[in-house]
Amino acid sequence: MTSAESDRSGVGVIARAAAILRTLEDEPSGLSLGAIAKKSGLPRSTVQRMVDALAQEELLEVHGRGGVCLGPALMRLASHSHVDITQKARPYLEELSQATGESAILIGASGAELLILHSVVSPNALRVAPVAGNFLSIYATAGGKILLSVMHDNAVMKMLGTELKRLTPKTPTLEQLLGQLEQIRISGFASDFDEHTLGVGAVAVGLQTPQGQYAIDVVGPVWRMEESIEVIKTALTKCQKDLTAAMRSIV
Repeated sequence: MTSAESDRSGVGVIARAAAILRTLEDEPSGLSLGAIAKKSGLPRSTVQRMVDALAQEELLEVHGRGGVCLGPALMRLASHSHVDITQKARPYLEELSQATGESAILIGASGAELLILHSVVSPNALRVAPVAGNFLSIYATAGGKILLSVMHDNAVMKMLGTELKRLTPKTPTLEQLLGQLEQIRISGFASDFDEHTLGVGAVAVGLQTPQGQYAIDVVGPVWRMEESIEVIKTALTKCQKDLTAAMRSIV
């Protein structure tokens, strides 16, 4: 094979990989190999080889026969490409943390996992200190529920399955979660008290930006969060309003 032929072959591989990634862009619950092949126009055998290779690099995740979705490595890369959003959000999260006395975080999603994009840690000695880059379960966290609430229930069930892993005794069942999502769509607020980690509470709102949907969370010890929930909701609403206006300047 000549150098030119090798280059053309390499370009073709990249193009096929890009076609597969694009088919999954708006499919948070994933697609089967057959559906990817049909949507991308690629032979199923090619899709199988490409999916296997991309999954090894964590650019895709494979969940049984019916669920190929975008992987965590892609989300990590995307988070770096969203540096404008994290930089823009920083002063507003600092203000939110100061107003509530608790940790404030900006969250995005990668399939059924949450990715902490930026956090401002509470100055209190007793505090919750989320670390940017860490993943959390989407169904047992306030920010995760915010992101799930913009999806139809059928899509939520397809993504999560019928049995949710119990992280604590208070982790919701699927039926309980769907009921919570209905209330979140009405109120605009989501909460998590002891559902992901015992002793930890969180309240969250959504953030719609030119680059997608995010969540803003206030996180702290359950007892302190419960005592200040109305103050926290007021501060979250202000942060959401101010940051949404600021995000409009991002192109």
